[in-house]
Amino acid sequence: MPRSIRLADLPLVARRRRPLHARFLERPNRFTALVSLRGGARALAHLPNPGRLTGVVSPGCPALLDGPFPAPRTLSYTMVAARQSATWIGTNTTYANLVFPRLLAGGLFPEFDACTPRAEVRHGRSRFDFRVGETLVEVKSVTLVRGDRGLFPDAITARGARHCHELRQVAERGAPTAIVFVAQRHDVESVEPEDGVDPAFGEALRAAARAGVIVLACALDLQPSGAREARRIPVRL
Repeated sequence: MPRSIRLADLPLVARRRRPLHARFLERPNRFTALVSLRGGARALAHLPNPGRLTGVVSPGCPALLDGPFPAPRTLSYTMVAARQSATWIGTNTTYANLVFPRLLAGGLFPEFDACTPRAEVRHGRSRFDFRVGETLVEVKSVTLVRGDRGLFPDAITARGARHCHELRQVAERGAPTAIVFVAQRHDVESVEPEDGVDPAFGEALRAAARAGVIVLACALDLQPSGAREARRIPVRL
């Protein structure tokens, strides 16, 4: 099993070849960032992350933007990353899902069948991020760190706990299931549940693991050009 794979800079942005550099100023609401563009103009950017982004965004920190997007879109930009010290951190939760098929293709997760994953798969009354062969997979984006430990979640997530419960129920019926944590930063050596933020999620994750749900993790080396490397790291329950 490879411990790391190259990703050939999977882009952070869809609108441009490279992201725009800016400065994060504040977060007027959960899904909006006020940023300062090069030249000093201010703009509002969509921030596609429901978490608190603790330790990720701070006034004046460097940020990366996708855009500008044309009307009728309300916000012209999307904030895709922020930098703390020398570390770029992805702020778009869906990027973890975008990179997941590349991780499979590169052999980083040999626990799964070697096949093309199907996205947004319904199973009963639930919908999961992927089906890889016969395995239902949920992908979770990690941004919070303490020391070199990645922690999830950084805000209470009833949805995350529900995913754990649903995957546990599927596993108890004998079907393969998995949860994959993708740390969108390179400075982590492990991932674990953040019980201080959401003990219910931690309990649900551990119960899922005991029922046979596979729990895996990796860390991405992000640069403005995109993710260039992914590295396996352990999950500590």
